[in-house]
Amino acid sequence: MTRKPFMPEILARIAPRLGAEVVLAPPGFVGRIRFPNGRTSYFWDNKFNLNPISSVKLASDKGYTSYFLRELGYPTPEECLFFRERFRKHVAGAEGVDGAVAFADRLGWPVVVKPAGLSQGRLVAVVHTESELRTWAHQIFAKERVMVVQQYRAGADYRLVVLDGRVLSAYERVPLAVTGDGIATVRELLETKQREFATTGRDTVIPLEDPRIGMRLARRGLTLDSIIASGATERLIDIANLSLGGTSREVTSTLHPAWVALAAHIAADIGLRFCGIDILTNGELRAVPADYTIIEINSAPGLDHYGSWGPEHEAAVDELYLEVLRAIAAPPA
Repeated sequence: MTRKPFMPEILARIAPRLGAEVVLAPPGFVGRIRFPNGRTSYFWDNKFNLNPISSVKLASDKGYTSYFLRELGYPTPEECLFFRERFRKHVAGAEGVDGAVAFADRLGWPVVVKPAGLSQGRLVAVVHTESELRTWAHQIFAKERVMVVQQYRAGADYRLVVLDGRVLSAYERVPLAVTGDGIATVRELLETKQREFATTGRDTVIPLEDPRIGMRLARRGLTLDSIIASGATERLIDIANLSLGGTSREVTSTLHPAWVALAAHIAADIGLRFCGIDILTNGELRAVPADYTIIEINSAPGLDHYGSWGPEHEAAVDELYLEVLRAIAAPPA
């Protein structure tokens, strides 16, 4: 399925409210915004000229992000970097897959494995055995030179979207799952969910053949052709990215002020005006922060997922991106 640029539709609705002019380069992923005050800014997909380039580069590398978060005193999972064999000779003391297995043995299984430089949950997996780790490492190293092996932490997965010290949006991200009816197979339930996405305008493609689904089902003694009992919910992917078919639950209106302050401090410490901060916690965001872990920081958080849920959420997306445009038009001194 070819991905359609979502930003032109949003900008067509909101730019006139600010008197801004938008010029798009075909096919619409890249454009220029000119504001009435004469300020001009460019965007690339959902990436705006809000953040310093070095902070953007830092946030795009999971290893560097975790290093500086830990150095600043924020709680992060214990982790270590491992390297593709051909790249190891360029990094003193670098270890490869065998070292990753030994590190996972020390941490205790399961562990999280992820490429250092990709986003949207690509090639991120929770692995439970040495065999799974070696298989997944092979896939990561086919694309990336550096792999992160990270301590697994349980808890609810939240994203807080920060703009200039304010939290624009906070939501829980729930991994892809299906609820059985005692008749349909997992595959059929996923196909139904995919049709529901299409009906609502959501362009997420559910990865039916994603090996992470196969691994999780196999641990449960299931396959895509298994029938799930009526009313039973089966999680199919361990990570909660919306780009992998996950869903979200809005919690902005109940967010405790202490979480707002925490998110603002994290963004400022990493040098980002606009970002998404991913947090795992066993607590509620309506209470003071406790028992939480900072997982990642995204320097170009997409806000478009709300828009596929209907007119009310589309209006919410417009308001969120309107705040982004206002920040671009009048940057802080």
